[in-house]
Amino acid sequence: MTFKDSLKGSVLLLVMAIIFTSCGSSSSMINNINVNTTDIDGDVNVSLSADLNIGNLKLPNATLPIILPNGARQIGTLSLAQTLEGANQLTVNLNVSETAGLNLEEVALPNGNKLPLIGDRQVIKVPVGSGIEVYISLTSSSAAIGVAVPLGIFDQIGANVGTTSLMPIFNSNGISGAAGVFTSRNAGENGFALVADLSGVLGNLIKSNSLEDHSFRMAQKQQDMELDYTEHMPSKRVERRVMKQLYKLHRKKTQIELE
Repeated sequence: MTFKDSLKGSVLLLVMAIIFTSCGSSSSMINNINVNTTDIDGDVNVSLSADLNIGNLKLPNATLPIILPNGARQIGTLSLAQTLEGANQLTVNLNVSETAGLNLEEVALPNGNKLPLIGDRQVIKVPVGSGIEVYISLTSSSAAIGVAVPLGIFDQIGANVGTTSLMPIFNSNGISGAAGVFTSRNAGENGFALVADLSGVLGNLIKSNSLEDHSFRMAQKQQDMELDYTEHMPSKRVERRVMKQLYKLHRKKTQIELE
Protein backbone atom coordinates (compact mmCIF):
# COMPACT_ATOMS: atom_id res chain seq x y z
CA MET A 1 0.00 0.00 0.00
CA THR A 2 1.35 3.41 -0.98
CA PHE A 3 1.46 6.40 1.35
CA LYS A 4 -1.27 8.00 -0.79
CA ASP A 5 -3.55 4.96 -0.38
CA SER A 6 -2.90 4.90 3.36
CA LEU A 7 -3.72 8.61 3.62
CA LYS A 8 -6.95 8.15 1.65
CA GLY A 9 -7.95 5.31 3.97
CA SER A 10 -7.25 7.40 7.05
CA VAL A 11 -9.26 10.32 5.68
CA LEU A 12 -12.19 7.98 4.88
CA LEU A 13 -12.22 6.60 8.42
CA LEU A 14 -12.13 10.14 9.80
CA VAL A 15 -15.07 11.22 7.64
CA MET A 16 -17.03 8.13 8.58
CA ALA A 17 -16.23 8.66 12.25
CA ILE A 18 -17.78 12.12 12.02
CA ILE A 19 -20.89 10.80 10.24
CA PHE A 20 -21.50 7.51 12.03
CA THR A 21 -20.19 8.09 15.55
CA SER A 22 -21.27 10.01 18.58
CA CYS A 23 -19.40 12.45 20.76
CA GLY A 24 -17.39 10.79 23.49
CA SER A 25 -16.61 7.64 21.52
CA SER A 26 -14.60 7.45 18.34
CA SER A 27 -16.39 4.36 17.07
CA SER A 28 -19.77 4.02 18.81
CA MET A 29 -22.78 3.33 16.61
CA ILE A 30 -25.17 4.21 19.44
CA ASN A 31 -26.04 7.86 20.04
CA ASN A 32 -28.25 7.35 23.05
CA ILE A 33 -29.74 4.42 24.95
CA ASN A 34 -32.33 4.31 27.71
CA VAL A 35 -33.52 1.32 29.72
CA ASN A 36 -36.47 1.14 32.10
CA THR A 37 -37.97 -1.70 34.11
CA THR A 38 -41.45 -2.11 35.53
CA ASP A 39 -43.06 -4.77 37.71
CA ILE A 40 -46.52 -5.67 36.42
CA ASP A 41 -48.35 -8.32 38.45
CA GLY A 42 -45.01 -9.79 39.52
CA ASP A 43 -43.58 -9.92 36.00
CA VAL A 44 -40.45 -7.95 35.11
CA ASN A 45 -40.90 -5.86 31.98
CA VAL A 46 -37.90 -4.24 30.27
CA SER A 47 -38.05 -1.33 27.84
CA LEU A 48 -34.85 -0.65 25.88
CA SER A 49 -34.68 2.25 23.44
CA ALA A 50 -31.57 3.05 21.39
CA ASP A 51 -30.86 5.81 18.89
CA LEU A 52 -28.73 4.32 16.12
CA ASN A 53 -25.92 6.40 14.65
CA ILE A 54 -26.27 5.33 11.00
CA GLY A 55 -25.97 8.65 9.21
CA ASN A 56 -28.62 9.45 6.61
CA LEU A 57 -29.89 5.88 6.38
CA LYS A 58 -33.58 5.77 7.27
CA LEU A 59 -35.20 3.01 9.29
CA PRO A 60 -38.69 1.84 8.34
CA ASN A 61 -41.57 2.58 10.68
CA ALA A 62 -42.47 -0.93 11.82
CA THR A 63 -43.64 -2.62 15.01
CA LEU A 64 -43.41 -6.40 15.32
CA PRO A 65 -44.98 -8.51 18.08
CA ILE A 66 -42.68 -10.66 20.20
CA ILE A 67 -44.51 -13.96 20.64
CA LEU A 68 -43.46 -17.01 22.62
CA PRO A 69 -42.11 -19.70 20.23
CA ASN A 70 -45.04 -22.00 21.02
CA GLY A 71 -47.38 -19.25 19.86
CA ALA A 72 -49.08 -19.14 23.24
CA ARG A 73 -49.10 -15.36 23.75
CA GLN A 74 -47.46 -12.06 22.97
CA ILE A 75 -44.82 -10.97 25.48
CA GLY A 76 -43.63 -7.72 23.95
CA THR A 77 -42.89 -5.68 20.84
CA LEU A 78 -39.90 -4.65 18.77
CA SER A 79 -40.12 -1.32 16.95
CA LEU A 80 -38.03 0.46 14.34
CA ALA A 81 -38.83 4.09 13.64
CA GLN A 82 -37.64 7.56 12.78
CA THR A 83 -38.49 9.99 15.57
CA LEU A 84 -39.86 13.49 14.98
CA GLU A 85 -36.32 14.73 15.58
CA GLY A 86 -35.05 12.49 12.76
CA ALA A 87 -33.32 9.91 14.95
CA ASN A 88 -33.28 6.24 13.88
CA GLN A 89 -34.63 4.42 16.92
CA LEU A 90 -34.75 0.75 17.91
CA THR A 91 -37.08 -0.11 20.80
CA VAL A 92 -37.60 -3.44 22.54
CA ASN A 93 -40.39 -3.88 25.10
CA LEU A 94 -40.23 -7.33 26.67
CA ASN A 95 -41.78 -9.25 29.55
CA VAL A 96 -38.57 -11.00 30.60
CA SER A 97 -40.30 -13.16 33.23
CA GLU A 98 -42.44 -14.82 30.55
CA THR A 99 -39.32 -16.20 28.84
CA ALA A 100 -38.16 -18.16 31.91
CA GLY A 101 -39.56 -21.46 30.63
CA LEU A 102 -37.79 -21.32 27.26
CA ASN A 103 -34.82 -23.56 26.52
CA LEU A 104 -31.25 -22.32 26.76
CA GLU A 105 -29.22 -22.65 23.58
CA GLU A 106 -25.98 -21.53 21.97
CA VAL A 107 -26.57 -18.59 19.67
CA ALA A 108 -24.70 -16.65 17.01
CA LEU A 109 -25.23 -13.69 14.74
CA PRO A 110 -26.94 -14.55 11.42
CA ASN A 111 -23.50 -14.56 9.75
CA GLY A 112 -22.24 -17.21 12.20
CA ASN A 113 -20.02 -14.90 14.26
CA LYS A 114 -20.25 -14.76 18.03
CA LEU A 115 -22.51 -12.26 19.73
CA PRO A 116 -20.56 -9.60 21.63
CA LEU A 117 -20.72 -9.81 25.44
CA ILE A 118 -22.59 -13.16 25.28
CA GLY A 119 -19.95 -15.23 23.43
CA ASP A 120 -20.22 -18.99 23.97
CA ARG A 121 -22.70 -19.05 26.84
CA GLN A 122 -26.12 -20.57 26.33
CA VAL A 123 -28.94 -18.03 26.44
CA ILE A 124 -32.63 -17.69 25.65
CA LYS A 125 -33.45 -16.84 22.03
CA VAL A 126 -36.81 -15.48 20.91
CA PRO A 127 -37.44 -15.21 17.13
CA VAL A 128 -39.45 -12.11 16.31
CA GLY A 129 -40.09 -12.20 12.56
CA SER A 130 -38.31 -10.89 9.43
CA GLY A 131 -35.30 -12.86 10.68
CA ILE A 132 -34.99 -10.69 13.79
CA GLU A 133 -33.95 -12.41 17.03
CA VAL A 134 -33.90 -11.24 20.67
CA TYR A 135 -31.38 -12.74 23.12
CA ILE A 136 -31.65 -12.85 26.93
CA SER A 137 -28.84 -13.74 29.32
CA LEU A 138 -29.41 -13.53 33.07
CA THR A 139 -27.22 -14.90 35.85
CA SER A 140 -26.69 -13.92 39.47
CA SER A 141 -23.73 -11.75 38.42
CA SER A 142 -24.69 -10.38 35.01
CA ALA A 143 -27.59 -9.57 32.71
CA ALA A 144 -27.71 -8.75 29.00
CA ILE A 145 -30.34 -8.33 26.32
CA GLY A 146 -29.45 -8.33 22.64
CA VAL A 147 -31.13 -8.07 19.26
CA ALA A 148 -30.00 -8.90 15.72
CA VAL A 149 -31.83 -7.31 12.78
CA PRO A 150 -31.06 -8.63 9.26
CA LEU A 151 -31.25 -5.87 6.65
CA GLY A 152 -31.43 -6.78 2.97
CA ILE A 153 -29.87 -3.48 1.88
CA PHE A 154 -26.71 -4.52 3.79
CA ASP A 155 -26.29 -7.57 1.53
CA GLN A 156 -24.31 -5.33 -0.82
CA ILE A 157 -21.88 -4.62 2.01
CA GLY A 158 -21.43 -8.35 2.67
CA ALA A 159 -20.95 -9.06 -1.03
CA ASN A 160 -18.02 -6.62 -0.96
CA VAL A 161 -16.35 -7.49 2.36
CA GLY A 162 -17.39 -11.08 3.20
CA THR A 163 -17.97 -12.35 6.73
CA THR A 164 -17.05 -9.94 9.48
CA SER A 165 -18.44 -8.04 12.49
CA LEU A 166 -17.87 -4.38 13.29
CA MET A 167 -19.19 -4.16 16.87
CA PRO A 168 -17.54 -1.34 18.82
CA ILE A 169 -18.19 -0.91 22.54
CA PHE A 170 -20.53 1.90 23.61
CA ASN A 171 -21.40 3.59 26.89
CA SER A 172 -24.48 5.78 27.13
CA ASN A 173 -26.51 6.89 30.15
CA GLY A 174 -24.70 4.37 32.34
CA ILE A 175 -25.46 1.47 29.97
CA SER A 176 -22.54 -0.29 28.28
CA GLY A 177 -22.61 -2.77 25.45
CA ALA A 178 -21.63 -3.36 21.86
CA ALA A 179 -23.43 -2.54 18.63
CA GLY A 180 -22.75 -2.39 14.93
CA VAL A 181 -22.79 -4.19 11.61
CA PHE A 182 -22.48 -7.90 10.81
CA THR A 183 -21.87 -9.04 7.23
CA SER A 184 -21.61 -12.14 5.06
CA ARG A 185 -21.46 -12.94 1.35
CA ASN A 186 -24.70 -14.90 1.87
CA ALA A 187 -27.87 -12.88 1.34
CA GLY A 188 -29.96 -12.51 4.48
CA GLU A 189 -26.96 -12.73 6.81
CA ASN A 190 -26.20 -9.00 6.92
CA GLY A 191 -27.58 -6.40 9.27
CA PHE A 192 -27.29 -4.58 12.58
CA ALA A 193 -26.97 -5.97 16.10
CA LEU A 194 -26.92 -4.59 19.62
CA VAL A 195 -26.18 -6.23 22.97
CA ALA A 196 -26.66 -4.16 26.13
CA ASP A 197 -25.24 -4.94 29.58
CA LEU A 198 -28.19 -4.59 31.96
CA SER A 199 -26.45 -5.96 35.04
CA GLY A 200 -26.89 -2.65 36.87
CA VAL A 201 -30.55 -2.42 35.88
CA LEU A 202 -31.69 -6.01 36.49
CA GLY A 203 -29.15 -7.04 39.14
CA ASN A 204 -31.34 -6.20 42.13
CA LEU A 205 -34.32 -7.97 40.56
CA ILE A 206 -32.24 -11.13 40.11
CA LYS A 207 -30.91 -10.97 43.67
CA SER A 208 -34.42 -10.45 45.02
CA ASN A 209 -35.52 -13.64 43.19
CA SER A 210 -37.88 -11.78 40.80
CA LEU A 211 -35.96 -13.49 37.98
CA GLU A 212 -34.83 -16.55 39.94
CA ASP A 213 -35.83 -19.10 37.29
CA HIS A 214 -33.52 -17.48 34.75
CA SER A 215 -30.45 -17.11 36.94
CA PHE A 216 -30.75 -20.55 38.56
CA ARG A 217 -30.94 -22.43 35.25
CA MET A 218 -28.01 -20.53 33.80
CA ALA A 219 -25.96 -21.15 36.93
CA GLN A 220 -26.65 -24.86 36.49
CA LYS A 221 -24.99 -24.57 33.07
CA GLN A 222 -21.90 -23.18 34.83
CA GLN A 223 -22.40 -19.89 33.07
CA ASP A 224 -22.40 -17.67 36.14
CA MET A 225 -19.62 -15.49 34.76
CA GLU A 226 -18.96 -11.92 33.78
CA LEU A 227 -19.93 -10.69 30.31
CA ASP A 228 -17.17 -10.79 27.69
CA TYR A 229 -16.16 -7.27 26.68
CA THR A 230 -13.72 -8.38 24.01
CA GLU A 231 -14.32 -5.92 21.17
CA HIS A 232 -15.44 -7.51 17.90
CA MET A 233 -13.58 -5.50 15.26
CA PRO A 234 -12.11 -6.47 11.87
CA SER A 235 -8.74 -5.40 10.51
CA LYS A 236 -8.37 -1.74 9.59
CA ARG A 237 -8.46 -2.70 5.91
CA VAL A 238 -11.79 -4.51 6.26
CA GLU A 239 -13.13 -1.77 8.53
CA ARG A 240 -12.40 0.81 5.81
CA ARG A 241 -14.26 -1.31 3.26
CA VAL A 242 -17.29 -1.63 5.55
CA MET A 243 -17.29 2.10 6.25
CA LYS A 244 -16.93 2.90 2.57
CA GLN A 245 -20.02 0.83 1.76
CA LEU A 246 -21.95 2.45 4.62
CA TYR A 247 -20.91 5.85 3.32
CA LYS A 248 -22.37 5.03 -0.10
CA LEU A 249 -25.71 4.19 1.53
CA HIS A 250 -25.43 7.35 3.64
CA ARG A 251 -24.92 9.56 0.60
CA LYS A 252 -27.95 8.04 -1.13
CA LYS A 253 -30.08 8.62 2.00
CA THR A 254 -31.08 4.97 1.66
CA GLN A 255 -34.47 3.88 2.99
CA ILE A 256 -34.02 0.62 4.89
CA GLU A 257 -36.66 -2.09 4.56
CA LEU A 258 -37.09 -5.24 6.63
CA GLU A 259 -36.73 -8.64 5.00
